[in-house]
Amino acid sequence: MRRSLLLLAALLPALPAAAQREVYDPEPPRGSAYLRFVNATGGEVEVRPDFGPAQRLPAESARRVGAYAVVENVAGRRLSVEVRAGGRSATTALTPPADGFMTVLVMPGPGGAPVMSPVTEEMNFNRARARIGFYNAVPGCEGGGLRLHPDGPAVFEGVAPGAARNRSVNPVNAEVAAGCGGRTAPVLRLEGLEAGQSHSLFLLPEGGALRGLLARDVTTPWRR
Repeated sequence: MRRSLLLLAALLPALPAAAQREVYDPEPPRGSAYLRFVNATGGEVEVRPDFGPAQRLPAESARRVGAYAVVENVAGRRLSVEVRAGGRSATTALTPPADGFMTVLVMPGPGGAPVMSPVTEEMNFNRARARIGFYNAVPGCEGGGLRLHPDGPAVFEGVAPGAARNRSVNPVNAEVAAGCGGRTAPVLRLEGLEAGQSHSLFLLPEGGALRGLLARDVTTPWRR
């Protein structure tokens, strides 16, 4: 649970001490998980879990990235969730890690039906640096990666569709290019990174092209 709380601290904005106490107290019970959904389709997605309230994720900008929310007592449980998109629906079972984090990518599937790809988050995090995760949310597009633009080294490479990797980076501004399958998304400005904070960069399908989306990771405070 210690590593999970360390990462949780990175997901919270800077607050006065009193406000921080309100966020950190009470803490979720041991055996809980933090879980979020991300809309990687071309339209609105409705998420209907059997372990929490329904939510709607639009397709525009960072609003397609949901906040991490606490799910209690996940050890040994199979959680069921239904997603609806474009008049089609799909249901899957999730097994998030106790005292860990999971992101569920909702991606376009065959015939327009949504498909879900759960990603268990790696917990390595250096508070003196910024944490960034890279998610390949493009179905069938192998070899996802992120590279410094124009001719810099790879930040991430070899990320399969529906998978992710993360690392700690120096909190500097830079231009990056994400891509997969020999295709590249428009150059994205990587800025606003700060030491001790966590961000995610999603590689998304957009029509017949690709796009990158950078989002600040946030959590929904848990209450008894």
